[in-house]
Amino acid sequence: MKPQMITLHINGRTHYVALNPNQTLLVALRDLGYTDVKCGCEKGDCGACAVFLNGVAVNSCLVLAGQADEGEILTAAGLGTSEHPHPLQTAFSDAGAI
Repeated sequence: MKPQMITLHINGRTHYVALNPNQTLLVALRDLGYTDVKCGCEKGDCGACAVFLNGVAVNSCLVLAGQADEGEILTAAGLGTSEHPHPLQTAFSDAGAI
């Protein structure tokens, strides 16, 4: 298949990428270095790959990257900073989840 050019807005940064039309958002994010998005079951059951896409929580293993073209994506790392963590990040850290 011919690569498709898409634009992804991730955690406030814009990325222009060429990728296979059947590539998942999970693979695209990992290829771009967003390792906070984890690869778990790749079936949508575990939630390890969850991100916000246009304000809606989705399992990135079930979304084709092309479906996120021009979309706003927020990963766990984009929720806060180490100096000012989001309450969810603090809860995960306290529980040993990250």
